[in-house]
Amino acid sequence: MLQNPIRFGTIYEFLNGLLELIIAIGFPIVVLFIVFIGFRFVQLSAQGNAEELAKVRGLFMWAIVGALILLGAQALSFAIEATVMDLSSGL
Repeated sequence: MLQNPIRFGTIYEFLNGLLELIIAIGFPIVVLFIVFIGFRFVQLSAQGNAEELAKVRGLFMWAIVGALILLGAQALSFAIEATVMDLSSGL
């Protein structure tokens, strides 16, 4: 008899587990990256290097974009789940 080698019974559970794993890995990376950018920002502000400071501002913007993408993916997942549950309860 064949047995399921993974702990997920449906494709929805698998995708939800995969999203949770990506978020669990992604958010600490984003937080560490923002802390690193903060140190670089303070360091370059003290040195007065305007060229490098502009690069750090760009890095900060992309770190925020990455965090928003992670949050957006999770919010979209919750919205889809609520919609599917609402549609299936009406049947």
